[in-house]
Amino acid sequence: MVLIRWLLAGRHRQETIPVAQARHRKNELEGQGAVIYWSERLLSSN
Repeated sequence: MVLIRWLLAGRHRQETIPVAQARHRKNELEGQGAVIYWSERLLSSN
């Protein structure tokens, strides 16, 4: 899982998504004008 935090339209948001989708989601957010300020791969609890 990857935690992504961003700023868009004056609002801070965050989302946890699977690693396989992280790059696509980051690109999607940047395309909407978001500023990504944190992206962190989370350790699996398995």
